[in-house]
Amino acid sequence: MSSAKCKKTDIERIVAEKGKRGDFSPRQSDHCHNFYELIYMLSGECRFLLNDSVYRLVRGDLILAAPGDLHHALYETSTCEIMAVYFKKDYIDWNLLKKLLPQPGSRQLHSFMGSIPPLYQEEFLSLAGRMLSESAGIDEYSETFMSCYLHELLLTLMRHSVMAEEEPELLNSRDADILIATKYIYRNYQKPLTLDEVAAQAALSPTYFSRKFKQVTGMGFKEYLNFVRLKHAQTALLTTSGTITDIALENGFNDSNYFKDLFKKVYGKSPREYRKNAV
Repeated sequence: MSSAKCKKTDIERIVAEKGKRGDFSPRQSDHCHNFYELIYMLSGECRFLLNDSVYRLVRGDLILAAPGDLHHALYETSTCEIMAVYFKKDYIDWNLLKKLLPQPGSRQLHSFMGSIPPLYQEEFLSLAGRMLSESAGIDEYSETFMSCYLHELLLTLMRHSVMAEEEPELLNSRDADILIATKYIYRNYQKPLTLDEVAAQAALSPTYFSRKFKQVTGMGFKEYLNFVRLKHAQTALLTTSGTITDIALENGFNDSNYFKDLFKKVYGKSPREYRKNAV
């Protein structure tokens, strides 16, 4: 079995990895990528930030983070163990799945959180074990086996209605104030939000809010706000003809130079280069 890596910026094949707490470090301010990431909890607990919601995961739970979606894990127990599967949209045979997807005819999977029913966890773990073994590249057949196992994995999730869960259990109520804050940021990212304003929405003092926000999400308030803005600006670069300055202003940045510098730091290219080289 391969050892887990902290940072993965791209993949060239389907990858399965297994690791203990800390192997998948949450200390990534730009934690999204151009491939799917599925995380399955083998043991322990963790908090998981997915876009504007925070979830608590335990054994049997899993998260699928779609390309471009913000996600962030915080592992809470020393015995925490997870399995991760990485794959790109192009690795999926959509004709095989088209009649079974939650939205028929769709050619994409959306981010979701779900749970494997206890009765089927042994079956799922058997499949996970086969993926981990083949991911090590046993021979020239491994890549084909991985493709078969990926589709078996997705079909298993569909069969047990894991992908159809629309309202998974959110983080326990003692942290509901932070969930209110993340949702407020997602709805109002274009506005000149301040820490004081968002703290007031959560009914917390700014100092306590700042500390608790980072504790629960693993990200500082400004870091999270900038990421949400960048994610929307990234989409605008690919789907509109607006100028770089206009896109910056429309997505909450009042300084286009700051936007350009931050965008390049996170995505490795200037906004202009990103737009020009987009496939």
